[in-house]
Amino acid sequence: MHCLSCNQIIVPEITWSNFILPDRLSNCCSTCSEKMSLIHDPTCSICGREQHSAQKICSDCSRWQANHRMKNLILYNRSVYHYDDFIKSIVARWKYRGDYQLYQLFTINFQEKFKQYFPKPPKPTYLVPIPLSSERLKHRAFNQAEALAQLLPYPSLNILTRTEGEKQSKKNRKQRIMMKNPFTLNRELPAEAKSVILIDDIYTTGTTLRHAATLIQQAGCEQICSYTLAR
Repeated sequence: MHCLSCNQIIVPEITWSNFILPDRLSNCCSTCSEKMSLIHDPTCSICGREQHSAQKICSDCSRWQANHRMKNLILYNRSVYHYDDFIKSIVARWKYRGDYQLYQLFTINFQEKFKQYFPKPPKPTYLVPIPLSSERLKHRAFNQAEALAQLLPYPSLNILTRTEGEKQSKKNRKQRIMMKNPFTLNRELPAEAKSVILIDDIYTTGTTLRHAATLIQQAGCEQICSYTLAR
């Protein structure tokens, strides 16, 4: 087996424990795995940013909580990796250069961290992947949020439509926060859907997730969290 990131041959280490109970096979070599920086506690209790202080919430979330329209929309966000140069390079190859299979590099950590962060979600809980605009979906041929949602053991609801298609990466922080809601609901939220976990690849300012959460809350959902690949 070869590493999906660097194409290096992966030679599994054989021990007595994994000889009897084999480990899950990884598509990532140890060298690349060590470069993928996991987020560790302590973190901001709302957005999941790694903290180096005793504060429960970060300065960004303090500002969100001061906004009467946006406060408490999302119970909490949790992310797997720091969005550093290495993760950024893999995501760029995955999203913008059409190397779809690269999402498999994240599978094990994405699934294990989900169990850690959402050990007993209310039943039923639904996943809502953040959608792409129709133009961007046509160009890219896949939605990275849907690919991530497929790794998790909960049903997905594609109830959001994106009406604004400009790249978020082209906007600065102020432009992101001031932008109008780019989403609409394309159908009613199922009556039993009282818990939703939004799925996306990158948490930057949290604006996109809060816009999505606004509509889902208005549709009657009682608890909204979010889970992203990187922060």
